[in-house]
Amino acid sequence: MAVLFWLIIVVVCVVAELHTNAFIALFIGFGAAVAFILAIASVPFALQAVLWLIVSGVTLMALRPFAMKNFHRALVTDMSRPTKSALTNLKGVVEVTVGDENHPGRVKIQGESWKAVTDWMEPIPDGAPIVVKKTYGTTLWVEPA
Repeated sequence: MAVLFWLIIVVVCVVAELHTNAFIALFIGFGAAVAFILAIASVPFALQAVLWLIVSGVTLMALRPFAMKNFHRALVTDMSRPTKSALTNLKGVVEVTVGDENHPGRVKIQGESWKAVTDWMEPIPDGAPIVVKKTYGTTLWVEPA
């Protein structure tokens, strides 16, 4: 009966973690998995429960900060710098004169209109061919082609 009890806790914790990404249920489930193995080995239930609490607590305190730091770092995009994207190096045409960041224009690339800016000293006039050099969110940084 204890084997089923720990198995249910493991499954519930896995499902809960998939829905929260809080990295709490993961470690509680890991402790339950250890208790599950002890239940298979016929260790008394009281010892299973104590070891479940200890393993869950220790892994939660020791590994959760590391997991949170690395998981959330992967999700954060630094929007302070323009980057390369799938649009980089694509060519298009200026629809509305493109100037610096204070005077954005519009360009058409593959039939879609995009907000665009340039680092060039002179604005790029309507109808001029351009090439995308980098992106910043949904703004394209372009140069004359």
